[in-house]
Amino acid sequence: MSQQHVSRLPTSMIGAYALPGLPLAVATLPVYVFIPTLYGQEFGLELATIGAILLAVRFLDAVSDPIIGYLSDHTNSRFGRRKPWFICATPFMMISLFMLFTPPVQDVDATYLLMWSLLLTVAWTGVMLPYSSWAAELTQDYHERTRITSFRESCVLIGTMIAASLPVVMTQFGYASLREHAYGIMVFVAALLPITVVVCGWVVPDVPRAQTSRLPLQKGIRLLVDNQPFRRLLLAYLINATANGLPASLFILFVTYRLEMPEAYGSLLFIYFLSGISAVPLWYAVSKRLSKHKTWCFAMLIAIAAFVWTPFLVGPGDYTTFLVITIVSGLAVGADLVLPPSIQADVVDMDTLKSGEQRTGLYFALWGMATKLALGLAVGIAFPLLDMVNFNADALSTGVTNSPESIYWLAMIYAFVPVLFKCGAVLLIWNFPLSQERQREVQRSIGMKSI
Repeated sequence: MSQQHVSRLPTSMIGAYALPGLPLAVATLPVYVFIPTLYGQEFGLELATIGAILLAVRFLDAVSDPIIGYLSDHTNSRFGRRKPWFICATPFMMISLFMLFTPPVQDVDATYLLMWSLLLTVAWTGVMLPYSSWAAELTQDYHERTRITSFRESCVLIGTMIAASLPVVMTQFGYASLREHAYGIMVFVAALLPITVVVCGWVVPDVPRAQTSRLPLQKGIRLLVDNQPFRRLLLAYLINATANGLPASLFILFVTYRLEMPEAYGSLLFIYFLSGISAVPLWYAVSKRLSKHKTWCFAMLIAIAAFVWTPFLVGPGDYTTFLVITIVSGLAVGADLVLPPSIQADVVDMDTLKSGEQRTGLYFALWGMATKLALGLAVGIAFPLLDMVNFNADALSTGVTNSPESIYWLAMIYAFVPVLFKCGAVLLIWNFPLSQERQREVQRSIGMKSI
């Protein structure tokens, strides 16, 4: 019996698959947070130059995602489709990370940053896209897919917590510079990532392609566009991810200026992610009793119920009130991380039935593009709105005082705008057409076509 037909996968196999998510999450922090400051402060590049380079890299990212997704879908090897990409791209990713954060020369210029950032982007996509697609193909079972993403996202959350904690620990031991923090994180990733990748590649099977036919490009694009559940899920995911990105981009500002406790943001972030990890088993259990999409809706409604009161309840020094809101919203984010990718795997089944070709990589490439777009939208919405209400993000360093009105609007943008976005996502997903029964019907139809 082939692996994809086994109802319940061994826990050891799922654990081996999930483990690389931890060091990959640790590596994410310096990539998105440290590079602009590191190359501006330590290496003297102009911020405008750094911004232009990173923007150019994001454009390449948008192009490389669907290309690598398509190529991995059509890879034929005795090792599988996803595993060769995942294993072969990992060394290039590690080399790029090392060269970006520990340059061998002092005189680092814009060309150096551009070259290694481009290589990192392509290698990162080569690792992450096959890795995500691999999970969707390990099983055809509706709930087992959620179990797999639960393990993986728990490792991701633990890795995020480690990444946030390492600089604090290193500072306590006298390593306080940003460059030292980046180096310490790279050492951690270099020590752990190769081991977890080898274990994953050794233990986890790579399910072979279900078919060998090639879909004409024009027809393939038309079928993708006509996949109504996919369009609906992708839009809801984009809206909800933007809603999560808005408070994430404003979190430090909110804690600094509304709560007036800048020293508390580290502990609050740690508690937020800890709540997310703690809730993963709960959401998995609830989704087995209800459906994945209804459970996701309930989680978003819980986040709405917590966040909607934030501008009115949280003021200077209200650490306890905000802590409760942080814990509740952290519980909800566990569902945001685990359930949508599991639903996405079911959506791919719809495409497989209609197209006769398993295009998991392409679908998850578009999923990845939506994630990156949401991060951009969150910043693109939040900071222009703050500018409109005359809020000064550098008030503490410049001595400028923000008015009570601008701080009030900071709280409204931080909490109430995400609530509006999440309401839209709930409306889109509440009556989502892919239930467990419907997914099983699709799987049966795929099986009959392949006979």
